[in-house]
Amino acid sequence: MLIRKAKFIKNFLRKYKNDIFIILFFMIFLPLFFYNLGGTNLVDFDEAWYAEIARNILKYKQPILLFFNGLPYIDHPPLGFILIAISFLIFGINEFAARFPSALLAFLSVILLYFTGKNLFNRTIGIGAGLMLLSSVWFIFRSRSGNLDTIFLFFYLLTFYSVLKLKNSKNWIYLVALAFSFSLLTKSMIGISVIAPIIFLWLINRTNIPARKIVQAVLLFFLILSPWLIINYLNSGFSYFINIFNIGFRSGNRIMPNIFDIGSSLTFKYLHFGIREWFYPGIIALIGSLAFLFKKPVLIVLYVWFLILIFGFFTNSKTEIWHLIPLFPIIGLFISFFLYQIIYYSLNFISTFSFIYSKKLSYLVHNNLTTTVSLIVVCLLFILSLKQIYEFRNEINLFGKYISDLVYTSSAAKGLPEKLYLDNESFLPGSVFYSQKRVYNVKYENPPKNSLKGIVAYGQKPFLLLTEQWRLNLDNVDKSKYKLLAEHQGYVLIRVIE
Repeated sequence: MLIRKAKFIKNFLRKYKNDIFIILFFMIFLPLFFYNLGGTNLVDFDEAWYAEIARNILKYKQPILLFFNGLPYIDHPPLGFILIAISFLIFGINEFAARFPSALLAFLSVILLYFTGKNLFNRTIGIGAGLMLLSSVWFIFRSRSGNLDTIFLFFYLLTFYSVLKLKNSKNWIYLVALAFSFSLLTKSMIGISVIAPIIFLWLINRTNIPARKIVQAVLLFFLILSPWLIINYLNSGFSYFINIFNIGFRSGNRIMPNIFDIGSSLTFKYLHFGIREWFYPGIIALIGSLAFLFKKPVLIVLYVWFLILIFGFFTNSKTEIWHLIPLFPIIGLFISFFLYQIIYYSLNFISTFSFIYSKKLSYLVHNNLTTTVSLIVVCLLFILSLKQIYEFRNEINLFGKYISDLVYTSSAAKGLPEKLYLDNESFLPGSVFYSQKRVYNVKYENPPKNSLKGIVAYGQKPFLLLTEQWRLNLDNVDKSKYKLLAEHQGYVLIRVIE
């Protein structure tokens, strides 16, 4: 048995040694994802919000019906929050744990993009695309944030990669069903955009799958989705899915972009800011790769994928910069592919031309052409990636240590029995997560309790109040009416006693 296992491991290492080496190469970037991950407090929107929803999964032992601040949460499906809750179980309820699923799946997305590029084209293009992705500032920024974007991206890419692997084994269809259902369970409707490129990939590869396996995969897909669908329908009715649909497609916010002014659109500005110096190489690669369309028909799949996503973003007035992250891997594949082709044909031309002057030089270049091209492409993209990472290093909280005033004072309310009010113009989820209490916003109370003076005068005492010292001073609140429990940078937690 031991001999058989040793032989299996030896064969595995021999077969996948290049891939293992490349994964180890990407691992030098792990600090970019995990270093100082818990160094700053959770941002109110959306980190603290999502972390509190995940904490409530553990509190109520209910992974499907989500709650925030004592009320149902119906804006997103549950999978991302479940993963954060699992992270809380492993690492405790803290900032690192809230961000860990995003960081882990972001790094795995880079690895997955490498394998996608390898299977579409070759290893070099896969490495280049991975380098482009991990050096895109908004990809790293969101990977170090307790949000859903990179969690979704992993399952989104896994869906496409699994379809790509169907040409090798029809059993990959089960992973297609699993990954696609998980993408929908993370950010719902945007996951549907992968269907069109999948269809084109299917047609190009002419993949024939037995009807039995297709039926089994469809059943698996609905089996995974059904608990979420059924439980939320029974709890909230069909309006729950209308809300999910409207949020997923940003219904009612459609616009018709000016085709002649599309280059100055907000979407292009966001894309430029999100990937920085990869923007113009990306535009050039998207246009230049058209020259290789007949030679590499699989490029049609990438063009379809890119156009569907970019059209959705162009025509939606509610598009935000983080929504564009699913475009980054596609652009990375185009950049790496086009650069590879340009260098390959340039060196091939030099090899042919040099034959006139030196047969030995021509032979040397020609017989090491693919190796030389690979080294040039990887080295060039590696250097550009390091340059960009160095430039945005201070934007991603890689070294920062920060606790906000509201976090400090909210934490002081944890474990105290009194009702907690927040005197603020907007409702801040950080006060809920860090106090681990239900928080009531003063401005939503019935008059006359919907002001600082009113809540102090007419609120049912004793109660806790999060406010700012200048507000207390401005309203001349008598210090005898409250006890100061915590103060930090102007924010205060008081217990109103009379």
